[in-house]
Amino acid sequence: MNEQNSLSPLADTSKKEIKLTSRKKWLWLGIVVAIINPVFAGLILGLAFLTEPEMKKEAKIILAVAIIWGAIYSYLVSWLTSQGYLPAY
Repeated sequence: MNEQNSLSPLADTSKKEIKLTSRKKWLWLGIVVAIINPVFAGLILGLAFLTEPEMKKEAKIILAVAIIWGAIYSYLVSWLTSQGYLPAY
């Protein structure tokens, strides 16, 4: 019996690479995620895209949207709390 031809993932030495099909689709998805949850999801998704050599431009856009929207959101929440529209904890 030949044990070197096993189906074990540890025996697979070939390098697998993930290719994204549409850069524009992933850019808009990243911007939407950055707007919905800028602090965690937008930053994490932007940093993940930053590791991809072909998507550095999109990553910078997503990170910028996440940081700017996070600052606006923080200011808006503090302003609404001071005006009495949101409860102060």
